[in-house]
Amino acid sequence: MAKYLMKYKGTYRLKAAIDQSTNDYPRDDSGGIDPSFDDIYIKCYGGAQIYHYGFSTLVAYIPSIGRGHNILKAIANDIGLPEHETYEELYKALEDEGTVRSIMENDKEIEFKFHARKLEYIALFLKPAIAGADISPFSTKNLPKCNYPIPDEDLAEYNAILDSMDSKDYLLISRVTDAFLTNKLQKSKQYRTIDLKKDMKKKCLKTKEYIHSLGEWNEYIEYLKKEICKCGSKD
Repeated sequence: MAKYLMKYKGTYRLKAAIDQSTNDYPRDDSGGIDPSFDDIYIKCYGGAQIYHYGFSTLVAYIPSIGRGHNILKAIANDIGLPEHETYEELYKALEDEGTVRSIMENDKEIEFKFHARKLEYIALFLKPAIAGADISPFSTKNLPKCNYPIPDEDLAEYNAILDSMDSKDYLLISRVTDAFLTNKLQKSKQYRTIDLKKDMKKKCLKTKEYIHSLGEWNEYIEYLKKEICKCGSKD
């Protein structure tokens, strides 16, 4: 089912559901995306989503009763249905007309099904996100991020290293930073039993901020200086 929605990549912003226990996508033993995972949706305004139900059926999910009512009334008005005194009557009229089907409502949300060929029309009311339409739903850009401010005095040490470089090679900085985490720290006795990459994702931190949160900042700065110096001496 995930493959079905991929046809809309480039048109709408696709997102993938995130495992709340890891703050990452479900993965297999090799670290790749679990091939059985298919929980992809089209991101819409106000937290609404459009997801694939099966075959050519899509579902509109609206996490607000008030907004759900307004959307369904707007659709009814746009296709020329008369006003109805109750939502039960409105829902029956909409389902009889056929643009939307199987309307379900509880005390928090509204869902309804529709045929995929109606997506462009339903999009007028659900307002799918277009910005970032070319981004993969499994991109790390879609993973949650936490605000972890590194103290100014510590960040000044890091910036001083960047300023000392003839040209700011951010790819090199990134590579050295990752090596410090995965090679030096991960192989140390203190962290050997912890999957640092998974722990970092669970805490929604970037590598540099995660290293600081572990209390390894001073060692990281020394490692960074040494490795940058090595690379500089090779040029």
